[in-house]
Amino acid sequence: MIKKIHLYIIKEFVSSFLFAMAVFSLLLLLDRVFDLVNLFLSKGISFFTVVQLFSYIYPNILPLAVPMAVLFGILLAYGRLAEDNEITAMKANALNYRSITSPIIIIAAAISIILIFFNTLIAPSLQHKVRDLFEDILMQSPLVSFMPKTTVNLGGYSIYANASNKKGDILSGISIYKFADKSSAKKAASPSDIKNGAISWRITASSASVKIYKSAVQMTLYNGYWQKSSVEEMNKMTHITFKSYTFFIALSQLAKGQSVSVQELNSLEIIKKIKEYKAQKIPYTAYTIEFWTRFVFALAPILFAFIAIPIGMLAGKGGKGIGLLISVGILILYYMLFILSTNLAQKNYAPAGIVMWIPDIVTALFGIYFLLKMVKR
Repeated sequence: MIKKIHLYIIKEFVSSFLFAMAVFSLLLLLDRVFDLVNLFLSKGISFFTVVQLFSYIYPNILPLAVPMAVLFGILLAYGRLAEDNEITAMKANALNYRSITSPIIIIAAAISIILIFFNTLIAPSLQHKVRDLFEDILMQSPLVSFMPKTTVNLGGYSIYANASNKKGDILSGISIYKFADKSSAKKAASPSDIKNGAISWRITASSASVKIYKSAVQMTLYNGYWQKSSVEEMNKMTHITFKSYTFFIALSQLAKGQSVSVQELNSLEIIKKIKEYKAQKIPYTAYTIEFWTRFVFALAPILFAFIAIPIGMLAGKGGKGIGLLISVGILILYYMLFILSTNLAQKNYAPAGIVMWIPDIVTALFGIYFLLKMVKR
């Protein structure tokens, strides 16, 4: 009998969990889905490449979506059981709280263990694959990330345009910027140094046509002007007008401009980076925050289980509706605490290895409180 009840509870949880996964995945991926559809319909990227990109992007939302779905699924499942008086019936048949809650706690613990492995090793690898695939797309269609009235960094240049046609090969109201640091400005000796980026400059034109080759992007600019100035002598400026000017951006520069982000490093690599930066006395807070964040989110499902089970069982009438509202409230509180912890760590008010655990510690304390309240009832 106990096994049948356990299977019944698990079935109730799984159906609610899958529903929550679908909802939260859609919410977290909504903006990405629009971008992917735009790549296929407007940018000419193949359907297979878009599907491949989605297959790498979707798993990266799991560290966020899974804990939320676990919380929602448990509250909804136990809320329905409480609302239909099935919890009361189980207790009337000599089932204690341990028997009623143990299958879901075991499942939540298993999910947390899987997430530890996923967050520390698999997710960073998928982030790296997303970056590599998007770099390949940029090499084939360098302006694929271009959006009107948005600045796009391309091969060391900043490009802004008011509008473009559907293919992205005709731009209007375009400005191209190249900035130099002070050290490079000091070495600038002649106007020829503009070509190698030693002097800050900008080009503004009414329109431009774009052609893409294997090794470069060709931009032919019309009816514009070219301005350059010295970083140290801003009052001295060269202003040249033109009717037509052809400008090239080497595609080889695109790959050089990319760097591996902390999200692409697995946890062992992050530890090595932290040790390396410590030895060189370089700030490493961002790496410490990322390292502990992966474990904090991974343990969230089991902690959410401890707080959601008693709340769901105590809900009584209107259990499903109450469960939905409570789950939203818990998630808001949890992620507010996470943002607070991240800010405290970033500003070095407290060690990241301690302060990043605030959301989980608060959740655990609430869980203990509601568990004791449930047992005493």
